[in-house]
Amino acid sequence: AAQLPNGSTAPDFTLTDRDGVTHNLYTYLDQGKVVFIKFFACHCPSCWSYHNSNKLESIYQQYGPDGTDQIMVLMLEHDINNPEAFTGGGTYTQGNWETGNSIPMIDVEGTERTVFDDYNLSYYPMITMVCSDKTTKLISTALTTAQLYQEADDCPGNLSIGNENVSASAYFDYINKQLVLQGMTAISDISLYNLMGQRVLNLTAVNQSQIDLSALQNGTYIVTVQYAEGTFKKK
Repeated sequence: AAQLPNGSTAPDFTLTDRDGVTHNLYTYLDQGKVVFIKFFACHCPSCWSYHNSNKLESIYQQYGPDGTDQIMVLMLEHDINNPEAFTGGGTYTQGNWETGNSIPMIDVEGTERTVFDDYNLSYYPMITMVCSDKTTKLISTALTTAQLYQEADDCPGNLSIGNENVSASAYFDYINKQLVLQGMTAISDISLYNLMGQRVLNLTAVNQSQIDLSALQNGTYIVTVQYAEGTFKKK
């Protein structure tokens, strides 16, 4: 039950995510992208822990379709006939996987489940990186966000992430209702937008890394931060 050996040619697949968007692996690779595939299960505690580390979410936000469009991330779920688990329904789940997540999630069922055999899935979470030359590499969940960036940058091909600041991150503290910013210096502007594109919050010359959001209604927002090293954007 060994994993797919590093340097193997990645098996192609075409899968449709929970939003109805179809994803073909080789199409992304032919576009010169690096693809991270996260194999997981909604019931899995270690999958939930890794999910909440936001490591791949950070990569997707900065280098995915809404960022530089150099990297794609896909989440492939292994449990059978358990669709309500994605939103925290039922008892066979660790929580709501959609909260704070913008990575495409795919509920793999039926004949499409051959993808798990193709990639020799024997545990999860299992992270497989596929370079644009279609070669695979197994990625440790212990790697930091900066190390994940470096793995992608080391892929053969034309991908060059460069010297951008990869330590910047942001998350929402649900207990204290605060936006927590990390790895950003000299913040000049913080803006929050709703999904209609309306700015609902704007702060300038910010000198703290914890922003009180308790006055906002529950919902989904886009945060944009202008700081010394550039612009950070995240849903």
